Amino acid sequence: MWSRIFSFAVVGFFVCTPFVQAAMNSTNFEIRWDTVSTGGSDSSSGSYLLRDTAESTIAGSSTSTSYQLVQGYRAAIDDQIITFEALAQNTSSGRAATALSGLTVTASTSGLSVNDLIAVVQNLGSSQISAIGRIASLGAGTITVDVWKNGGTVPTVDGTNDYVYPLTGSSVAFGELSTSSVVTAIVAFEVTAANDNGYVVQVIDDGNLRSGGNEVNDVADGSVTNATEEYGARSSDTSISSSTFDTADTAVSTTFVDVATESAAISESRNFITLKVAIDEGTPEGSYSQILSLVASGNF
Repeated sequence: MWSRIFSFAVVGFFVCTPFVQAAMNSTNFEIRWDTVSTGGSDSSSGSYLLRDTAESTIAGSSTSTSYQLVQGYRAAIDDQIITFEALAQNTSSGRAATALSGLTVTASTSGLSVNDLIAVVQNLGSSQISAIGRIASLGAGTITVDVWKNGGTVPTVDGTNDYVYPLTGSSVAFGELSTSSVVTAIVAFEVTAANDNGYVVQVIDDGNLRSGGNEVNDVADGSVTNATEEYGARSSDTSISSSTFDTADTAVSTTFVDVATESAAISESRNFITLKVAIDEGTPEGSYSQILSLVASGNF
């Protein structure tokens, strides 16, 4: 008789962000801060960085309900700015996808709004191909996003086992599992980092996926497969050099591990991890859970 298990992962999201400021920007350019002065430059050595400005205008600040103006010596410098948003797949609100053309996917728009983050999944399961995007507009049975971000392969949607999922919450419910399938869930995140060396997103857990004294084994062979008790994740960022999350299903542990990174200042950088879990006939029934934490911090 097949064992059955109700599993879920509770996911926490954290960001290292000392302060947040606004920058002047357009479609193609950004001015992080500006100054009215007669000169100034940046000088650096192996250990130090000096930023200087000559004859800056009078210092001071002015505020209103929505804005703050700070005047004076490079007052708007923002080397440490990071913003971080992480959202988990709502597995109970998936809807069939029948076509994908460019930035538009054909699927029900029920419960969706412009600016929501969504995931499109081709061939739901252990070998699924996924992409995430933020909704730019909604039509009659069509969803258009601003841009698709994927793990190096664009999904092909033909209406067979293809789905669209809202990315809305901070927890994942895997539901009831069987030995015949691998259950997946996406956790997406968007980072804006204004510091010159970019950012890193790391993942950590508080222990194995567990119910009382029973635990689901961490994946060890690089692939979560059905009828084998395994649990792991894979990242959409294909440039990770410090872990295997970009090339294989990898175990999450109680040690921080990189799942996404950028080496330069960037705005609205998006990536995601795909959680995967499978059971075998010996997996005890139960309600299994764990806490996953994602932490975004600047590279300095």
